[in-house]
Amino acid sequence: MREKANPRNLLSALFFQANSELLQLMDGFYSNIEDGLFELAYGNDNQAQQRHIIELMRELRFRRQHLINTFSKRMQTAAHNWWEQTADATEYLVERELACAMASKCTAHFGTLLQSVAERVTHAMGARVSRQDLPISPEAVSYHFILSCRSVDFDEYSIDTVKNLFQRFVLDRLGTIYGMLNQQLADSGFCTDHELEDLTLTHSA
Repeated sequence: MREKANPRNLLSALFFQANSELLQLMDGFYSNIEDGLFELAYGNDNQAQQRHIIELMRELRFRRQHLINTFSKRMQTAAHNWWEQTADATEYLVERELACAMASKCTAHFGTLLQSVAERVTHAMGARVSRQDLPISPEAVSYHFILSCRSVDFDEYSIDTVKNLFQRFVLDRLGTIYGMLNQQLADSGFCTDHELEDLTLTHSA
């Protein structure tokens, strides 16, 4: 086990790395979304919905960089606010509920890994952190994606159309990022609750 790094510097560096890897996933999402929407459009017998999807494809192509930049800025701001323990200026409850629903499968799939990350972060910060409150949690990622869509006035149907593709190309691939965070924190000497209990028992034996 290595000597522990400064928790603030370590967490700042790790979440910066995690956000960088997340942006790569977002770039892949937007690179693949046209093919996904094309398949969806031509597998749909409703002509009105077909036209809507085709228009959405054009809008996404035009708005791609704006959407990525908005998402990136929101993630960075949220991470800063999380570290400084300050609330977001505005909390969008409808979008938050939608994000939790979008993230539910990912949260269940990576729940054990996320819990380990949260417990190691708790150990690093000296204050209890829940897994859903992590700035890189599935709920947070989904929330800021939805708000980036809202920034270009996407309606409910448009967001509903792209959310399954977002889950496929982003949420389902977050495990690599969570694994990196967990391993880096473990290598830096920050334990899970279970590991702390084992260490306590070892030292008291």
